[in-house]
This record gives sequence, structure tokens and C-alpha cells, in this order.
Amino acid sequence: MNTIDKYYNDLNKEFWESLHNEMLKANEALSQTDLFSYVERSFVFSLFFRGTSHKELSVFRNILNLKDLGYVIQLEFLPKEKTSNIDFDIDELALYYLIKNELKGVTSAVGPMLQNQISILVTEGPNKLAPGLDTKSRSICTAKKLIDAIHNKFNIKLMAGIGSVQSIRSINISLMEALSCMHYCNAGEIIHVQDLDKYKNHSFYEYKEAEKQMINAIRHRKADAYDYFSLIMNRIKHLSDDAKRNKIIEILVLATHAARLDSFEDADYHNYTCNIETLMELEGDQLIEWAFQKFVKITGCVRAQNSISIDYSNKIVQATKEYLEAHYAEEITLEDVAEYVNISPQYFSKLIKKNTGFNFIDWLSILRVKKAKELLANTSLTVKEVCFMVGYKDPNYFSRIFKKKIGMTPSEYVKNIKKITS
Repeated sequence: MNTIDKYYNDLNKEFWESLHNEMLKANEALSQTDLFSYVERSFVFSLFFRGTSHKELSVFRNILNLKDLGYVIQLEFLPKEKTSNIDFDIDELALYYLIKNELKGVTSAVGPMLQNQISILVTEGPNKLAPGLDTKSRSICTAKKLIDAIHNKFNIKLMAGIGSVQSIRSINISLMEALSCMHYCNAGEIIHVQDLDKYKNHSFYEYKEAEKQMINAIRHRKADAYDYFSLIMNRIKHLSDDAKRNKIIEILVLATHAARLDSFEDADYHNYTCNIETLMELEGDQLIEWAFQKFVKITGCVRAQNSISIDYSNKIVQATKEYLEAHYAEEITLEDVAEYVNISPQYFSKLIKKNTGFNFIDWLSILRVKKAKELLANTSLTVKEVCFMVGYKDPNYFSRIFKKKIGMTPSEYVKNIKKITS
């Protein structure tokens, strides 16, 4: 199930019911402009979440004067209190007119309010809006203008995600990108898809590998469970506070389960519900500190006195990273890199494990799989060709490593890429 399916699973029914109720509540005859707004919002909903035929798309493009290319601005309205409950009531028609007024001079289509989010399609001709042109700063200015105007009018905090420029027929790609950006936003922030790399500076399979190693270490009462937990906390520090809270609860539940399997004392009695109110009041680094306190209480695992803090600015780690980036396609041994950074292999092995959470072979494998993913997604090279290009000699072994890291074989990964881009 993709991002849109997960987020909008039940919204088809919700949208049509809310639209019907909104029209019934009108005490006087709707004006032609009001009716047009309903048509526009219905079209955007269908375009994003139901699908439109080629003929239907052509008709609505003519009615709404939409251009060939566009991008999506996704706005999320935040509750006034620090809870997950929606505690505001907005006149959707008034919101529609406010957005259209702020976008005067720009061809746009405004979607309906779904839960606490709204999708806005901005389109222009190829001279002003093309995939090769740098439109990021202009789109961010547009989003900021909308956020400021809505906040001033309704006194509600917002955040925004912006997708890339796409053809109208492929506009769902821009929507998915905008939704991905929302995952990293805090109140008042605007994130463009081009900036996602600095938030996603560690890969998904690295996170899952650290999670797996942490669970295994907890079950076997190993002290390095704390180091793996530290690594996971380092991975989520760029997320929004809401996303941090979700990840923290998720990882603590896993830690509790792992502890319970081996009968840790008190593991069965950790009560999350009594901490929810406190968790909602914390922000930023306070959330991470709270997570560490709960992890220690659940598992009894603490940082060893001789443990080195996870530090990606460590000179040896940085030198190793640069060496691996330059030579990952070659035959590399731990001894080769230890000699390069001028320390003993034994000390090098321990230092890398303590500072990254992975042993040397795991780190090299993660890098090679990352490079393989890039080649498989962006070139027409075969799996066998990619295998050799990232430093493996045996395609079968490469396939096993690839599946271990991301959960699917290289061939399956290619098929999924083709489905997304077709």
C-alpha cells in the first residue's frame, strides 16, 4: 500500500459526505462562483484520489484553464492544543476564496479539506514551469504567502510540503513527494522535495538494520543495545516532533517486547498510556532525552563507561567514509582501510563499531547496496552489470545481500521502480 493509500484509505466516503452536507447546510441559493468551487474541489479530489479518464481530464483542464505542468503544495492545519485532536472549525468555502485570492494571477486548482490537510495544484506553461527550471524558491514563496494569509485569517498554525514539477497526468508523483515532505515538518515550516536529502541523510535499511541489532542485543542482554538505540535516535532527530513521537513509541514497544521474551523484570509492567500527556508536551531534543530515560528503565541497558559516543565527525570515521565512497567498487578489506587511516586493524574494527553501530563489512555492504539502488533506479543496466559495478563478483550473493538490506531482490526492486514511474 503506497503513501496515498495509507493516508487516504477512508477519505473517499468522507469527502462525498462532507460535500453533500456542506451544500445542504447552505441557507440560500448558491452563486455560480460557489458552484464552480465545488466543481473544482471535486475535480482535484478525483485527480488525486479516484483517478480520471483522459477525456474527463481534458474537459476539466479546459474548464479550469490548467496548464500542461504543475506542482502540489500540501498544507496541514495544526491543532491549537498539543494533541492529535482536530480542535478547529474552518468555513471551507471562505478558505477556498482566500486561497484563490492569494493565488490571483496564477493558474491553480484547490482541493477539498480532508481531515486537516488540503492539496493545492499550481500550474503554468513550459516557459515558466519546466522540470529543468529552478522553481523551488518561487514555489516556497507561494506556499509561505498562503500560510501567512491563512494564519492571519483563521489564527491556525500550518506547515507545508511541496512536490516537484510534473505533467498533469503524472501529478500524483508531486503529491506523494509533498506528503513525504510533511513527515519532516514542524509548525510554520515549509519543506520542498529538493531538500529531502538533508533530512534523509541515513537510509531506511540502515534504520531497520540498527533496529534488528538492538532487539537482538536486548534479548541477549548485551550492553551494545544502548549503542544501537543511540543510533536509532540519531536517525530520527531530523523528523518532525509528531513523527519523532510515533517512532519513539514504536521503538520502545519493540524494546519492551524483546525484554519480555527473556523475562526482564518490570518489562511486563511498562505503561505507555500514562506517559502520553507528558510526551505530547515535550518538543525537539526533549523527546529524545525522554526516550533514552524510558529505554534505560525498560531494558536496564546503559552506556558502558568505556563506550565511545556515536560521532560521525570522528576523523577516522570520516576518513573511512571518504575511502569507501571512492573505492567501494574494488576489493576492500578491513586491513586495507586500517592501513589507510594508519591504525591497527583491531582498534579500527572496534572504533568503527562504536561510532557507527555497524561492523566494517555491514557498513561496506550498506554503501554498496545504496549505490546499487541508485544505478538500478536511474539506468538501464542489468542486475548482473550493477552487481559488478558495486564491487560484488557473484550475482547470487549480491542478490542475497540486497534482499537482506531492503527486503526485496534487485529484480523485484526494478519491477517496483517501473510500476511507480510507468
